Amino acid sequence: MDNFFKLISPDFISYISGPIFYLSLSGLGFIIGILAGIFGVGGGFLLVPLMNILLGIPIEIAAGSATCYIIGTSTTGVVKHYHKGNMEIKAVVYISLGSMLGAVSGDILQDILVLLTGGNRTLFEQIMQSVFVFLLILIAWVMSRKSSYDEKSDIRPVTFLQKMKLGPDTDLPQSKQIGVNIIGLIGIGFLGGLLTGLMGVSGGVLFMPILVLGVGLAPHLAVGTSLAVVLMGSISAVIKKGLSGDGKVSLPVALALLAAGAVGVRIGISISHKLHGERLKKYFSIIVLLAAIMVAAKLITSFK
Repeated sequence: MDNFFKLISPDFISYISGPIFYLSLSGLGFIIGILAGIFGVGGGFLLVPLMNILLGIPIEIAAGSATCYIIGTSTTGVVKHYHKGNMEIKAVVYISLGSMLGAVSGDILQDILVLLTGGNRTLFEQIMQSVFVFLLILIAWVMSRKSSYDEKSDIRPVTFLQKMKLGPDTDLPQSKQIGVNIIGLIGIGFLGGLLTGLMGVSGGVLFMPILVLGVGLAPHLAVGTSLAVVLMGSISAVIKKGLSGDGKVSLPVALALLAAGAVGVRIGISISHKLHGERLKKYFSIIVLLAAIMVAAKLITSFK
């Protein structure tokens, strides 16, 4: 029984403790939940570094607990977006397949990285934070670019996945995209799932720009589709992390995050529908860039 409790609530030393610790987690969950609802992301790309930097939660545990949180917030968001028609079902199916495979692979890769660093926790976190900074800056740059998608036009620009000739293709009726490469969709999902398993990043931070710029979905349609894929990948990641027996998920932390996170998502979705697509992308890129600066600052101080 003791081993079971250690598995679902691993020991770690935080900067704060007691009720203030859990209230802080709920506050983070609420704020990230709003962002998740607005931008169609699980929120892990912000939540993991924030838990690590502000509260001192080790990245491995932060990543596993954030993935549990992502399941809760994504489920709330998926239901609402589905009823609003903001979902490309075929894209969800193919990208989710890749995402689930990638999530399992990402958790295995995390274990490999821990072994390669010889169990050096500081070195492992420095590597992970460096990857975070690179990824966030790249995404901020991509999302700051103007999309060629015009929701009022029946003419759709030819996307990268339509140009791919490897394997079969499919049509995406809601976005009026014809001949979208299926292997490309699965590959997108695998890459996003890899981030979910490795760093607790929901993959939505990657899916959102790719669905808009690479697949050709309208920003609002990309939001709902992204959340549905994020949900499937996160479920796979949590199952893999739970079966590993290494105590990568803290259930008390995840529940504290979810307590207010589900409310935040609903607020975020309501805000999302009031924003123009291009403005949605612009705000998203600014938030991601701020997150990159925050993680970079933490990384720099760790070398002193």
